[in-house]
Amino acid sequence: MFPVPFPPNPFLKLSELYTAYQRCLALEAATSSASHQHCPPPIVCARLLGHLLRLAPPGSGQDQVQREITPAADDMKLKELASSYLSRFICAFKRSGKPTPALSEHPSHTSSEDVRQYSEALVGEDTLDYRMAQAAAGRRDDNRCMLTGERDYRDGGVVWVEVAHIIPEAANGNIREEGGKHFCSEGVRTVISMFTDANILEELAGNLIHRLENIISMELSCRRAFGELVLWLKPVEGLPHTYRVYEGRHRLKRRMSIPDTVTFSTTTEFPLPHPAYLALHALCCEVGWMSGAVEYILDIERRMDQTSVLANDGSTADVLMGALTLVRRC
Repeated sequence: MFPVPFPPNPFLKLSELYTAYQRCLALEAATSSASHQHCPPPIVCARLLGHLLRLAPPGSGQDQVQREITPAADDMKLKELASSYLSRFICAFKRSGKPTPALSEHPSHTSSEDVRQYSEALVGEDTLDYRMAQAAAGRRDDNRCMLTGERDYRDGGVVWVEVAHIIPEAANGNIREEGGKHFCSEGVRTVISMFTDANILEELAGNLIHRLENIISMELSCRRAFGELVLWLKPVEGLPHTYRVYEGRHRLKRRMSIPDTVTFSTTTEFPLPHPAYLALHALCCEVGWMSGAVEYILDIERRMDQTSVLANDGSTADVLMGALTLVRRC
């Protein structure tokens, strides 16, 4: 998927949403031939704001984006707003590179005992961890990738199946509980409150980030693509636990043998992935690819990997500036 220019204004004329979108159109037109001294590039900033405004859930999500675009004094303020969304939304969902905890040699084969332990962990919260989620998800998903159906090699299959967090652990890093109330950084609060009706602050606070509603089993290649925002799932309206699968790279699904539509099911008592969490991940991916933000992030990461020492002549300063824009502002 390549960056997508804006379609015509989809909002009712003279409405506040219409006016905000017109500002994004004007910024796109003004920056299409501008230099790339700003990080991220101006054209990425324009399209990030416009596509986010267009694709955000109608109601509170769109309205909040509009309320932040409208008072921006000039184009520079709009670019700063876009940079904020890049670091607090897109980067919050991108795989952090944190190593996956070591997995057990054999998947779990228990049934009622799994249900009991998982239920007790949800109540206690402090005892819920990645390994427990991995074991419970293995039971729920029959030790198979939920996208390809391939069985884990430790259970007689030919691929390595791991679990992935839909809402990443890194996005939950600043959520904490004090006196029965939940608090989080401004960046996390923005993502949660603006773009989903799910009460993620309560549902995924602390170790509850490992609850099964936020866990999906995938073979390694799928898990990597999902975490890098190259693969995402959008709920199909009217069909419970059914999703259309989208790709950021052409033919990715074909190479991974992923169908266009998947339906999740289980014969256990364990809950399936939450559609609202997957929809939030999908919004991040779509805005990221349509705006060019994901390609921008990948380019910065590649250049950082290739740059061991900053050049004295300043030729690598843009790499450092770009990397700094990816740091979440809390």
